[in-house]
Amino acid sequence: MAEKRSAPRSRRRLLVDFETPAAKTTGFTQDLSRTGLFVRTIRIPGIGTSLRAVLHLPAGGHTPIEGTVVRSYRAPAALRSVVPTGFGLRIEKRFPEYDEVSPTA
Repeated sequence: MAEKRSAPRSRRRLLVDFETPAAKTTGFTQDLSRTGLFVRTIRIPGIGTSLRAVLHLPAGGHTPIEGTVVRSYRAPAALRSVVPTGFGLRIEKRFPEYDEVSPTA
């Protein structure tokens, strides 16, 4: 199947803090690109939700990101060890520090 994404993705596991209406939550990135990322988490915001998050960088710093939830997936319990549960976030505002960890176009 041909790749539909316009930006290349890189598999990276970085800590992400974000807040849903239910609670402050932590997740991990599955992969990321210049335009978005997939966050593995059990607390999944609804599609269309605007979200502010903090991405923890490998060197010890962090950077804020803002975006919109564009997809989500809740894997069946039997598959959660091999299929990620979480959501895709289209980034609408990122800071220069994000470019340190995202793949180049």
